[in-house]
Amino acid sequence: MRLSFLVLLAWASSAWAQEGSRNIRVVAHVAVEGGTSALAAEQARPYAWLARRHGGIIGLDLSTDTSPSVVFETTDGEVRDITTFKVSDHHYLALATGAPAAMILDITIPTEAQVVASIARDAGYRALFAYRHSSGRALLMAASGGPLEILDLEQVLAGNDTPLLTLDTPEDLPASTMGFDYAFAGFETSGQQDRLYLAGAGGYYVYDITELSGAGKLLTHISSAAVQRGRMIVPMPSGEHVLALAEYRAAPIRIFALNSPRVRTAEGAWMAHWQDEYAAVQVRWPFAFVAGLESGLHVINIFDPGNPYTDAYYRTAPASGGAPLERGRRGISRVDVRNEDGLIVASDLESGFWAFRVEAFYGWHGHDWGLPNMSNAQDWDSGPDRQ
Repeated sequence: MRLSFLVLLAWASSAWAQEGSRNIRVVAHVAVEGGTSALAAEQARPYAWLARRHGGIIGLDLSTDTSPSVVFETTDGEVRDITTFKVSDHHYLALATGAPAAMILDITIPTEAQVVASIARDAGYRALFAYRHSSGRALLMAASGGPLEILDLEQVLAGNDTPLLTLDTPEDLPASTMGFDYAFAGFETSGQQDRLYLAGAGGYYVYDITELSGAGKLLTHISSAAVQRGRMIVPMPSGEHVLALAEYRAAPIRIFALNSPRVRTAEGAWMAHWQDEYAAVQVRWPFAFVAGLESGLHVINIFDPGNPYTDAYYRTAPASGGAPLERGRRGISRVDVRNEDGLIVASDLESGFWAFRVEAFYGWHGHDWGLPNMSNAQDWDSGPDRQ
């Protein structure tokens, strides 16, 4: 463990210029030299994993969320994205890397994390999403900017990295060869379907992947005129709406209703300021947690999809001067939520790891709101909520 790279700071003494709403507080900040990018919080265990921008990963123990401790650290190798999963009684970390395309680490004992498998591709993966399919399979959705691959993680651990399914953008798109940049999967209860949500060339897509032996059935194509390339899509637990990011400055978070096979117009949209750029979002209805880069962390209320509004915010980076389009990328790039107790964790491109709590948000379960218990968090033991 190389503590020279990490400094645990009391938030009040940090050198960063911070500001936020009264209903949010910082509970921890771990400064990381060079900053961090990707982030994944385990749900069943008190650990969070971060990708270092200068290479390697960091594992934090959040048993005491006000005093995180480093349980694992490496400083070598590019890591573009992180996701966690479980097979049998072992916990794993999947890393999107340059070459090979992905590495799998056994993190059952975090202090003894080690590489146990890899996936070799000509082009490295950009984004990963691990999903517990209704069939019982642990799946990895891997996006590289080209065709999306869906892999069986048990087979990958056994040395077989042949995809179960490969999807490309529809043939009728002019940019059909450009592929996908992001994937999210969830179980839609009204139709009892495993649904795959993709962002990439031509906008956003929703597929039925209940039957993994087929080619995947396209259910909805969201092709907003303002978005040539989608960057992220996350559904609400009901499966009736999605939040979508385009990830260019001055682009709002758009909310679309999935009410027809071809959707062109957003039902609602949100942005804190017209100069902002948003990098990631996670949903715990009726809230969405937004990684707003320089503008910080935002918690927005999406109870009414047509009229979302800001509920809380916190800026970790000082505001930049100069024209918006000339500013570099800095600030919070990823966010995650621990459902058990509502701890919000975020990754900052310059200042490292942050943990927050929002007033009156003490955890999340979909059934408390009369909804399916669906989010990016997976129930690896029981599978998706079929209610």
